[in-house]
Amino acid sequence: FPRVAMRVGSLVAVCTAQDLFLSADVTPRFEITYDGSLGRNFTGRVRLYVDTKNADKPGELLFGKDVSGWVPGETVTMSAGDEEVYGYPAKDLGELSKVAGKELHVQAELVVYDLYERKGMPATWMPTSCVSHAGEDGAYAKPDGTLLSTVHNVSLKDGPVALKLDHKVPDSVPLSPGCAGLGDGVDSKYIKTVRINSTALEEFWGRPIMLEACVLLPWGFDEHPDAKYPLVIAHGHYSAQFTPGGSFLEKEPQCDPLESYDCVSDLYSYYLYRNWTSADGVFHGARALVATLNHPTPYFDDSYAVNSANSGPYGDAIIKELIPEIEKRFRGIGQGWARGLLGGSTGGWETVAHQILYPDEFNSAHAACPDPVTFTSYVTANIYESSNYFYYEKALPWVKRDRPSTRDTYSGQAFIVGKGPTFVDAYGEITQTLAEANHQEYAMGTHSRSCQQYDVWESTFSPACPDGFPCRMYNKLTGEINQTVANYWKEHFDFAYILERDWATLGPKLKGKLKISVGGSDTFYLTNSVMDLRKTLEKLGSDAEITIGAHDGLGYQHCFNGYLYDADGKVLPNSLTRLQYVQMSLPKMAKHWVATAPEGADTTSWRY
Repeated sequence: FPRVAMRVGSLVAVCTAQDLFLSADVTPRFEITYDGSLGRNFTGRVRLYVDTKNADKPGELLFGKDVSGWVPGETVTMSAGDEEVYGYPAKDLGELSKVAGKELHVQAELVVYDLYERKGMPATWMPTSCVSHAGEDGAYAKPDGTLLSTVHNVSLKDGPVALKLDHKVPDSVPLSPGCAGLGDGVDSKYIKTVRINSTALEEFWGRPIMLEACVLLPWGFDEHPDAKYPLVIAHGHYSAQFTPGGSFLEKEPQCDPLESYDCVSDLYSYYLYRNWTSADGVFHGARALVATLNHPTPYFDDSYAVNSANSGPYGDAIIKELIPEIEKRFRGIGQGWARGLLGGSTGGWETVAHQILYPDEFNSAHAACPDPVTFTSYVTANIYESSNYFYYEKALPWVKRDRPSTRDTYSGQAFIVGKGPTFVDAYGEITQTLAEANHQEYAMGTHSRSCQQYDVWESTFSPACPDGFPCRMYNKLTGEINQTVANYWKEHFDFAYILERDWATLGPKLKGKLKISVGGSDTFYLTNSVMDLRKTLEKLGSDAEITIGAHDGLGYQHCFNGYLYDADGKVLPNSLTRLQYVQMSLPKMAKHWVATAPEGADTTSWRY
């Protein structure tokens, strides 16, 4: 066949005449069934992954469709023009006709939903889980129970594509490493597991809800039986293993730190162990309990640790049920003056939230790159002054200028073989817009059920609507903002607004407690809301410490947690500082606790 060249701008696309005829004649259609041995009746979200290059893990294009009461033998069809199918980045399966002559790598999956009957709300279908209990959150490992087909290599010109979901992600396989990395529920000398069923959450969800803590005991715990200890909560994403920012390894890894970042991570986990168990190291005079928490919901791998209309009283459950149990079991002091908070990103937001919403329960908050702490910069939009979340107002109606969602790349594991951990240049290149990010989530799950970032923010910040799902602050497809819901966000979770509104009460209670850091070029634009919060704190006369991180004239990306220096006085990259949260924060917290302890408090037994 003769070849036809089509010029688009400066790019030349070459195709055959056969391809042109196929594009016109082929109607993409996928017919999906499942093996009856996997179950008998499913409600959930069928996702179809299509790729023109990756035959191992297709993911170039994603299409989703809700299913209800799906029984063995029934075929779910996904085809061009199906209004129940939504895709990203191609919205309709019909767009696959553009690659009809190519070999495509396709895979189908079913994200299984469960029926939840929350207190005072209609029964609602939501994901059974957003996590793999083997230790990864839903963004990196398929949640337990997900049904999958094998990957098929197909051509659309051969007609409808049949896919069969023939295997399931087993429940926690490999088995959970457990808090200590020794197996589920197997503790070590230093790391212990605490699990409780929350009374408050069971009342809300109508079913048992477990909260878990991985607790690091201080060196000398057994040798000092009369000592009582402060407690540090290290907030962050779901992790079956104790990971407060780095991990805790008792055996020195045998590897070359110039060959892989995994080796660097393991070495710094070992360094934490060495420092932790040293009589005269960085933790001398600062012995404390350190706990990471697990509290996943059907919306995400993490509840955001606050009371919310959609997820229930997780804030109260953690602070009034889980924390007292930790302190009871391991001789905690059990008073707010002797508790601290640290965390980055999601954990950074939770750190700020707990210190502000429960000011008497904590006495130090070291937050890094927190999720939006004020919605005057909800990523890159002021939701109170905008009518559309996706597009800049001043450009409309003549120009549809997208607001960005992410830029450059995540620098937390930046590494060059032969050189080691390094920086990432902050060029400011936009890698995804707000519209793109939200459309991708919508393809993954409707009604805030994608288990992804913008949906969990909505489930946390929004009221519940009459249908049992979170009220949309903005239309997920068009970006139009609902100001009634935006005002609800403001009253409940806009910390700049809350601080200004309640400063007469909060001001004295937060003195000396707030320390927030963020990179000057945070990958997810979290710099913006921290800068807005800083303006409010300065106006109020707060002594909060806000650090906007930069190096060599460039802003740090996600997730900057403060400055550390090498032996020559040069600042270290995020890929090293992120492994040292406990070393960076706990000694400073200990000094603050001693300086602010009430009269008669125990400031000696734990300072060995």
